[in-house]
Amino acid sequence: MIVQVEPLKRLVSAIFVQAGCPDDEAERIAHYLSKANLTGHDSHGVIRVPRYVEWIGIGRMKPGQNVEFLVDTPAITMLDGKHGMGQTVGPEACRIGIHKADAHGVAIVALRNAGHLGRIGDYAEMAVAHGLVSIHFVNVHSSLLVAPYGGRDRRTSTNPIAIGMPTRDGKPFILDFATSMVAEGKVLVARQGGKAIPGDALV
Repeated sequence: MIVQVEPLKRLVSAIFVQAGCPDDEAERIAHYLSKANLTGHDSHGVIRVPRYVEWIGIGRMKPGQNVEFLVDTPAITMLDGKHGMGQTVGPEACRIGIHKADAHGVAIVALRNAGHLGRIGDYAEMAVAHGLVSIHFVNVHSSLLVAPYGGRDRRTSTNPIAIGMPTRDGKPFILDFATSMVAEGKVLVARQGGKAIPGDALV
C-alpha cells in the first residue's frame, strides 16, 4: 500500500489531538513519526501511534508538558520531562544543549521522566545542523527487554546510542543504534508483517 505523506500526517495529528495533545504538539508528533518512516526507520514511525495513545490513556505519557529545570549551570543542565511526549521534551532538551554549547563550547544535558523519544538520530541531526558534535545516551529502566550475552532472562533495555558529527563536505556522520542485537522497534515491525529479523535475535 502506498500512502501519501501529508494526509498521513494530518491523520496522525488528528489522532493525537483527540488523545488530548495541543494542536502544535500533535503536529510535531506526526512530523517526527512520519519522518522516521521517510528515512527508512519504520520501527520509529507511525507504527508507534497505537502504543503512544495507549500510554497516554494510562498516564505513562502526558500531553502538553514542557521540560522543567532541576539543575542549571552555564554548561550542565538536568531537566525533568514530567512524562511529557518525547517529541516535545526531547527537542526542548536538545535545543537547550545546543544553546549552551554555542555559548560555552560544551554542554551536558540530562533529561529524566520523558515519554518515548522516537528516533534518537533526530537529535543528533539537530546538533549537526548547528555545527556541533553530539553523543546521546538513552536508558529506559522500565523496559527490560534484553538478555545479556549468554543469558536468557530480561535484564536491560535496548539502551540506544546516537552520535552526530558535521563534516566539511556537508554530509554529516550520523550513527544511531541499539545496544541489543536488534532494536525493539524492529521486532514490533516484524511482528506486524514487516521485515524479518535474524532467527537468533530472539530468546
